[in-house]
Amino acid sequence: MQARKNIPIIAYPGTVFRRLRARIDREREKRAQAVEAVVRRVCAGVRAGGNAALFSYAKQFDGINLTTRTIKVDPAYAARRAALAPAPLRRAINAAIARIRAFHARQKPVAFSLATREGRLWQAVRPLARAGVYVPGGYTSYPSSVLMTVIPARIAGVDEIALATPFKREMDPGVAYACQRLGIREIYRMGGAQAIAAFAYGTKSVKPVDCIVGPGNAYVACAKKLVFGTVAVDSIAGPSEVIVLADDSADPRLVALDMLAQAEHGSGDESAWCVTESRKLASAVVEALKREIAVSPVRPVLEKLSPHALAVFMTPNRAASIRFVNECAPEHLEIMTRAASADVRRVRTAGAVFLGPYAPAALGDYYIGTNHVLPTGRAARYASPLGVETFVRRMSIARITAAGLRAATPHVAAFARAERFAHHALSVEGR
Repeated sequence: MQARKNIPIIAYPGTVFRRLRARIDREREKRAQAVEAVVRRVCAGVRAGGNAALFSYAKQFDGINLTTRTIKVDPAYAARRAALAPAPLRRAINAAIARIRAFHARQKPVAFSLATREGRLWQAVRPLARAGVYVPGGYTSYPSSVLMTVIPARIAGVDEIALATPFKREMDPGVAYACQRLGIREIYRMGGAQAIAAFAYGTKSVKPVDCIVGPGNAYVACAKKLVFGTVAVDSIAGPSEVIVLADDSADPRLVALDMLAQAEHGSGDESAWCVTESRKLASAVVEALKREIAVSPVRPVLEKLSPHALAVFMTPNRAASIRFVNECAPEHLEIMTRAASADVRRVRTAGAVFLGPYAPAALGDYYIGTNHVLPTGRAARYASPLGVETFVRRMSIARITAAGLRAATPHVAAFARAERFAHHALSVEGR
């Protein structure tokens, strides 16, 4: 296998970048259409056929033979698998739990009340009753995703948390241990679009949920999009992304390592880009990427990346670099510049930001407390990381006095008749 040679240095702004962005969008749309054709059939099948369809798709797509007895993981079996988790991983999970709890505990939305001329208004915050958590199990297993999804739900006060994760032979010990530590006993051995559909619509074996969260492949992401409205979802996440904003103070090898850390997820459609004003750094990062890929323990994964996955972008100045970041709205953003603290203040669109040479995105993926379930595909323009607010809903409450109603009636009636809703007006005038 030949080392990867085509890592381009591309000018921004410029026609090459615009053409690249247009090509990426066209390719993703084409793939999305093909995926959606399959996922629509799967979701409709599970909605109509329940367990029978769910089990059939599990066999077809995951090679798993499920029955009404085996779809739900026995808690005693999960406990035995958890006991097999290596001690260093158990220690890492325990330490990460404390950090993730500490960060997310500060996210709880605030209830308030307000006295007005008409009476009093409240904002109440209520947790969702039941959440479905998806933890991938295809290319590898993700105990970290158990922590990132379950802990915010627990802090929000969700009463019931169900977890879906596919496995062919045995449950991953790390996933089992994370579930055990967080008290998750309702675990389903199901994956893919069929798992999302089962959580959304319910089957004889799977009770439906109010919200579905967690990362997944293109089929899982598409299924979440299709069931949205029946249930809430956290986001429609796609392949992993990182942009490293760097100047000539950055170590090119560290830039390359951090790019490859997000490029190794295995779909082949990840994007790991560097943006800089330094021609010297741009060339050094390209050479460092080639060297690291040549000796990488996951070189086959990196070799199958799409042509645009690894690239360096040259800009004329820092303002243009910031515009590049805001236009791309990356899932992960690392800023390795002398002025990182000032630069981040101009960033409007990114899922998670890591400042300085000692903050690789991998820290956020696993350990420091921020969430790794992040918006991708430029969704960071409007979406946020998964958090406690994902699992709660705000509810407005109003108590109005008789005098307050009399004062408000002329104004309400004016709105209502202007909008041709006579009974809106009569409902206040009649009191």
